[in-house]
Amino acid sequence: MRNNSSSLRRALTLLDLIAATAGRDQGANLGELAAGIESTKSTVLRLLAPLVEAQLVRQDTDGTYRMGMGILGLAGAYLADLDIRTAAQPVLRELADATGQTAHLLVYSEGRVTYVDKVTGNSPIQMASRIGDTGTAYSTASGKAMLAFLGEEEVRNVVALGMPAKTPATITDAQRLRDHLAVVRERGYAYDDLENEDGIRCVAAPVFNHTGAVACAVSVSGPAEAVAANRQKYTDLVVEGAQRISAQLGHRGGDRNP
Repeated sequence: MRNNSSSLRRALTLLDLIAATAGRDQGANLGELAAGIESTKSTVLRLLAPLVEAQLVRQDTDGTYRMGMGILGLAGAYLADLDIRTAAQPVLRELADATGQTAHLLVYSEGRVTYVDKVTGNSPIQMASRIGDTGTAYSTASGKAMLAFLGEEEVRNVVALGMPAKTPATITDAQRLRDHLAVVRERGYAYDDLENEDGIRCVAAPVFNHTGAVACAVSVSGPAEAVAANRQKYTDLVVEGAQRISAQLGHRGGDRNP
């Protein structure tokens, strides 16, 4: 058992050494790998054999070794199981602390948004939202932030569900919603300017996963006057926070998949 454990540790070390060559003109050669695990080239070849067979490592035509396609499967499994709430929680806390308002994490489904996490700040007035509550996508900042990147078919679904006014400021016209979403898509964030609830404003930004698809949205909501007075500050914080969560989900900036 000890020999097997030792071999596994050395094989994992080989993976780390090979991964460190990413971006180099050449992969890792046998000499480097042997030195890295303080062993012989023949031992390295023996340890590499099952890694190559599992496509975790590949050998290039120059004889050096690089990471193989099998790594993508492992990375995909990790990303699929990653708890978005866990990734977002530190950002939500920072947003609530920095603004004093309520920070939310929301997901989209069938024309509606669902609150999946919430952190309150120190403002005496806080949102009455609860985890598990839902809202309409067309009238909320978070809904519009996600809808802008979900494609025309999803917009049609939202329109088909109906767009009754929540407040006098609610967008209820399909073409006006499309025009508004185009602006959101261009700037990368959305506002709810008294559109969903009287006296409440909100700023939200989309979060993207490793495929470039929208995974969720992060937002800051609060009394209309407070949010309006700090609009740019809150916007910058929310956008930066959404980008950080996206990075944790494996998103590479600029790669968005409607």
